[in-house]
Amino acid sequence: MQTEEQVKCSNCGYDMRGLGRGILCPECGCETSNRVSGGNGSEGKVMQFINANVAVKGLATVPDIRNRIKFWMKLGGVLVFVFFFFQLLVTFALIPIGTYRLVLFVLSLVWPLVVFEMLTPKVNASMPPMYTWIQKYAPYSQWCWAIGYGLWLVFHVPRTDFTLGGNLRFFYPILILHAVAGIGLAGISFWLHDLALRLGLDCAAKRCNVFAIAIFTLGFLVFVLPWKHIAAANLGVAGFIFTGYILALMIPWLWCVSLFARALFEFSADAAWSLRYDANLEGRQERIRQKQENHEQTRWF
Repeated sequence: MQTEEQVKCSNCGYDMRGLGRGILCPECGCETSNRVSGGNGSEGKVMQFINANVAVKGLATVPDIRNRIKFWMKLGGVLVFVFFFFQLLVTFALIPIGTYRLVLFVLSLVWPLVVFEMLTPKVNASMPPMYTWIQKYAPYSQWCWAIGYGLWLVFHVPRTDFTLGGNLRFFYPILILHAVAGIGLAGISFWLHDLALRLGLDCAAKRCNVFAIAIFTLGFLVFVLPWKHIAAANLGVAGFIFTGYILALMIPWLWCVSLFARALFEFSADAAWSLRYDANLEGRQERIRQKQENHEQTRWF
């Protein structure tokens, strides 16, 4: 069966209009079932976008970035785990919210540098075009964490009503800046998800994907709702309301944060194991030969 609709080969872009679905692409040999509609319909445009940016074939193999991943992914996992620990403390009012934010301010000065190293441009040829844009611009958004906390320290804390030990009200510049940073962090998580798939780390990919989705849902509620301010100030909230907040919001959110930390540790562990394996391969045949010679000399005749 032939077709006159405008179609293109999803592998090379060759115009396959008029060719049956069982015929190979004359340009690259790909089957015509793997084709993209070139019509003016909305479905065709959506499929073109997906095939051009996500389901891309013919990408280069991932270069050897194991030494970079081994160190920077582990450091990123440590920073995320520290964030997890202090958010857990402030949730149960074990530390003042001022201390919590000061710790996060220090972390926010280091985190963007780690992100720039994790999202290396060396793998751009191995990633779909959409992820290349994320690699270029999303890391810069992570400076918004530090800028937000910096503005809070300079313009918010010195006011009489908004001291470090008091019940902090919302400081809208920090909310706006951290919203930008949160969107950037979600993009970074999606980028790491795609990198994990290309490295065969399916579990890490799923964890990054869950965390990226959680940022737009649970994460948004955690940073917008005033519950942590109330808890940190020890104002006293009805027990069942606060328990519901912990069970319905904070525990799932902290679990998602731990997933992201574990995904980064998995990146690092896989790279470290792979490097050790390659190191053990060097001189392996020589070691085998030496053992065989020693066995020949010591065995009973």
